[in-house]
Amino acid sequence: MLNSLRRSLLAILWLTSSLFWTETNSAADDITRVFILAGQSNMVGADANTERIDDYPEFRGAGAPQEDVLYSYIMGNGDEASKGWVALKPLRSFGPEITFARRVRNQAKCPVAIIKSAVGGTTVAFDWNPDAPEKGQKLYPRTIQLVRDSLKNLEERGIKYRLEGVLWHQGENDMLDRNLYKQYAEGLTKLIARFRTDLNAPDLKWYIAEVSEKGIWGMDHRSNLGILHQQQQQVLKADPLLRWVPTSHLAFEVMGSGQPHYHYGTQGQLQMGEAFAAAYLQEIGNPVSTVDRRFTGELPVPSKGRVRLFALVGQRNMEGEDSHVSEIQKFPEFVALTKDQDKVLFRYSLGGGVRTSPDWERLGPVDFLGSFGPELSFGASLRKAVDANEGIAIVKFTHSGAQGPDWSPLGTAETHRSLYPKLVSFLNDAQADLNGRGYSCQLEGLFWHTGENDTYFHPYLKNNAKSLKQLIEQLRTDIKSPGLPVFITEQHKNAPWRNMDEINAGLKSMAESTPGLIVIETSQLPHAKNHFGTGGTLRLGQAMSDSYLKWKRR
Repeated sequence: MLNSLRRSLLAILWLTSSLFWTETNSAADDITRVFILAGQSNMVGADANTERIDDYPEFRGAGAPQEDVLYSYIMGNGDEASKGWVALKPLRSFGPEITFARRVRNQAKCPVAIIKSAVGGTTVAFDWNPDAPEKGQKLYPRTIQLVRDSLKNLEERGIKYRLEGVLWHQGENDMLDRNLYKQYAEGLTKLIARFRTDLNAPDLKWYIAEVSEKGIWGMDHRSNLGILHQQQQQVLKADPLLRWVPTSHLAFEVMGSGQPHYHYGTQGQLQMGEAFAAAYLQEIGNPVSTVDRRFTGELPVPSKGRVRLFALVGQRNMEGEDSHVSEIQKFPEFVALTKDQDKVLFRYSLGGGVRTSPDWERLGPVDFLGSFGPELSFGASLRKAVDANEGIAIVKFTHSGAQGPDWSPLGTAETHRSLYPKLVSFLNDAQADLNGRGYSCQLEGLFWHTGENDTYFHPYLKNNAKSLKQLIEQLRTDIKSPGLPVFITEQHKNAPWRNMDEINAGLKSMAESTPGLIVIETSQLPHAKNHFGTGGTLRLGQAMSDSYLKWKRR
């Protein structure tokens, strides 16, 4: 009896403390939450241009000083340092700190302080090694001293604080050296342990950002990055206080020649701050809210009626990079697309699974990087043209950081990048779900847009058409639809990617010899600097719908 009572009291105490923790972490409080930002050039913010922040509608105003956020930093060789706390604002460039702090401050309703120490071109093996070997920049002792000095100043000013976590983005230089990337897990584990010991913070959380697959690091050095990824996952699995922050779906700077670059650039840094914030807010039970577009009752399809199912698959342009929901209103004929389309079903997996739908939703702008793909205008156009008694369902499967090998049915050595089996399951599950609900569902067409990340890399460029043909043939088999029509959109003539003409010529040649393969020309569509952009994406969706309807009438 006594033991039972004791257990009951302990349960009550645990519940009370849990509720208190949740409340103090979700409601406004006066405890300053301190975050340490560390790493190399992509944490510094290389190639992020402060003057370009307002070029991105969803981030306009983010460059303004945040007077209520404390900022202490030292970067490079030490010539760029705050020498104490200052108000947070972007410098000549910036990293994820400005959007991270803004999101956390506004959503968690708490004071925020950022301590940042980052230097480009550095390694865990040498520069960040706590044992300070003879080779390297001895960044560990410098960073620890910065943190200690910054925290001591808070105490002297009577500011209550809590050390919340380390935001880490680093690894590019380790992955370039065979002798270094095989030691990365050991080195990072040691670094994390020493941080916790030397800061007397045994439960200090680390938020480890992925080294992007979208840049040169991930495309020209696939195998090296694959090993680095494995090393990072090894560390994550061994430590329950670590959290993974995917970044390969985020925007990445593009060179004038159309090649990927080394850094996220302006837009990518703004998005990365939001990605770090989302991970932290999820951790404290205050996740970033999203619009719930799920159907609350029956789906808008007559009982046992026909559902035409369409699949949209691809990378940057299919995902909608550089297409902004807030700009749709600039195009009067498309203004209605900012609202949900109640008569069109939508299911999706975006960014390689970073954002997925919980169930069938009303077609509308998904809360994903402020962007959208051709699905909005595609669905609206089809809905007008198809019998109202028939259902329209769209499934979208995209990853803007993918290359040709990632889509191959043969798989890839970098297994975490393999998309094909996930695509097959996604398509089969969607069709089975609708048929299981009593509808007559058939996949009517698959729309494909890839190639941007393969145009400059000759081995993938050379095999683009051949690899795509193999994929289509295998996909038709695996989803049991041998006559499935596949609509492939060209690379736009005004896009900066190299060798587009070669890509497009290969597609047209393949279409001539492959039944049920239709190429959609894009030369007549608008195009922004690197991608279709808002106007081009809206027109692209219409062109896809027109192509399907023309094929059905043939």
